[in-house]
Amino acid sequence: MKTSLDNHGLEGKPGLEVFRELDRQFLTDLLEWGKERYKVLLEEVDGILRGLREAGLKVVRKRTVWYHTCLGMVRVERTCYRGPDGKYRYLLDELLGLGRYRHTSLRVRSMALGLAVQMTFRRAAEVLRTLTAANLSHQAIHNQLARTADPHLDQQDRETRDYLESGVLPESEGRSISRLMVEADGVMLSLQGESARKTEVKLGIAYEGWAKVGSDRSRTVGKTCFADTGSGHAQWAGMMVKLQKRYDLGGVKGIIAGGDGAAWIRDGADDLGARFQLCRYHLNRELCIALGRRRADLRGVREACQQGQAEVADALLAQASAGSTGEEAKRIERVRAYIAENAAGLGDYRLDLGEEGKGLRRLGAIEGNVDKLIVRRMKNQGMNWRVKGIRRLLCIRFLYLEGRLDDQLIHHTTAKILPVVSGTKLKRKVTGALKRSHDQWLQAGLPALYGPSSNRAWAVQLRKLSRIPA
Repeated sequence: MKTSLDNHGLEGKPGLEVFRELDRQFLTDLLEWGKERYKVLLEEVDGILRGLREAGLKVVRKRTVWYHTCLGMVRVERTCYRGPDGKYRYLLDELLGLGRYRHTSLRVRSMALGLAVQMTFRRAAEVLRTLTAANLSHQAIHNQLARTADPHLDQQDRETRDYLESGVLPESEGRSISRLMVEADGVMLSLQGESARKTEVKLGIAYEGWAKVGSDRSRTVGKTCFADTGSGHAQWAGMMVKLQKRYDLGGVKGIIAGGDGAAWIRDGADDLGARFQLCRYHLNRELCIALGRRRADLRGVREACQQGQAEVADALLAQASAGSTGEEAKRIERVRAYIAENAAGLGDYRLDLGEEGKGLRRLGAIEGNVDKLIVRRMKNQGMNWRVKGIRRLLCIRFLYLEGRLDDQLIHHTTAKILPVVSGTKLKRKVTGALKRSHDQWLQAGLPALYGPSSNRAWAVQLRKLSRIPA
């Protein structure tokens, strides 16, 4: 590798300009060197695969292709084979997890999707170009997200359908826990190209408990998330399938399901066999809206609700309503109906657990999770969605946050995982090829330090820094 600053018009420029150009030039040259070495290595691996191929694969020809990598576009010549079935195959593409006409490396795909679940597709493409030599368009990233999400969503829908139709649940990891907290809420997203203008995304989270992260702050432990745009019944069925994959639900002593009192959340608590807990934030908000400055009435109703005394709370509200008129009376009547609908989840669940309940916290994690998991990426900013697009982005976003995105990319690649090639044998041969291909690395130099510009002021300073004798 040779690097020079000649012909860059830096004569007479200040040192800062020189070093800025040096930084850029080094990066450019290193990338070019890396692409060349990567090409040599891949073509050598292609030759290794040729000797290890399974019987029946006949060599047809060699074809070149551009691979999209973190180093940039690399043009590689690889061998084309024809199998006994008459289909053409490229073993090198299969080994790298690349599909037909889709020659983007797994690493680039992982980075692109990791950016896309956190920012717009256009912004993700821009950041990817800025931080790496990879150059994917926003549409290419969008297409990659669809190709990665669709197999996972198909499996998810199939498992949910099997559970709804026949009660069949997938195999479980069998994780054993004593108690499980489940919370749910919904958020409306704007649509485009659909019959409706908006749709509700239903989000459910489950966690095993809390861990302290500060003197007055805690975080949830073992969080599992599931979101979809279907009915409430389908949402809870999907949630049940995902929880079953992870936990031994038969061994759970109790499940607490919390929410804002929406009918689909109360029904979900019944589906899970859980004790319903009305969200304190929503309850307090409704009470404050209805009672306003009636502090004494507000305290009395809150205390009754805390103890699960729905009749007492209703009597206090009825008394307050009798002394009110107009809009105030209507608000109080609305909160009376709200409490009546959610009477089963009114009391603090911890009181029913006695001593065990003293070490537990109130539910209420769902509000922050709705914001962090859905709203920040998918709401406002003039965003409009197709239902299919919502489901795909949520799927990849959760896989990314759960640390399972790379596994999904590998699992659903079109690669045929070469069964006859020993991983150990291939690794040994590739390691040897790597050693051979790096022999010339130390031959790199900096011609600018001893070339025609070696007597210039900036070259003298660089020579001193690199301690190269004149």
